[in-house]
Amino acid sequence: RLYLDFITGRHTMRDKMQDAAVDLFRAIGIEGREGVMSAAFAAQRGISVEVIERNVWGIKFPEVFHDSILRRLDARGYAFITVSSTIDAAARRFEILLNLMLETASVEAHMRRIGVEVNKTRRRINAINEIVLPKALGQRQYIRRTLEEREREDILRLKKLKKVRQMSERGGLHDLSDKA
Repeated sequence: RLYLDFITGRHTMRDKMQDAAVDLFRAIGIEGREGVMSAAFAAQRGISVEVIERNVWGIKFPEVFHDSILRRLDARGYAFITVSSTIDAAARRFEILLNLMLETASVEAHMRRIGVEVNKTRRRINAINEIVLPKALGQRQYIRRTLEEREREDILRLKKLKKVRQMSERGGLHDLSDKA
């Protein structure tokens, strides 16, 4: 779901960027560069953005919070009479675009962080497959051979003990080292 949000947000952002650029070029064509720059200077403002780091399953994700970027016409800081509707349309499109960019930033940060964690996990899995697992299999073979050898030794000892018992039951112990 997060990936789909990311891809959809990217496509939407590209479309909104194209729309905003078209409106900006139209406004520059009608009002001139100086008229657009003057309106932009009058409309400029600070934007409050807060980034909070969340911890999900031991992975820290930045979460971006912001107030709405969209403003009413009378809140932009310039007079209605001095500015044409093309500048208003361009300003509105860029506010929509900036709002979308801030919303997409959080999702994109999640995706990047997930990508980093996937790469870390892949390296760990490769290390397990290439180093730890072969070493553990080798240790298992060594332990199995050692236990089989001990089992053979125990069987030989039991056979020797059985011979000793049989000999002691038959008539006494003579030199066991020659018969064993």
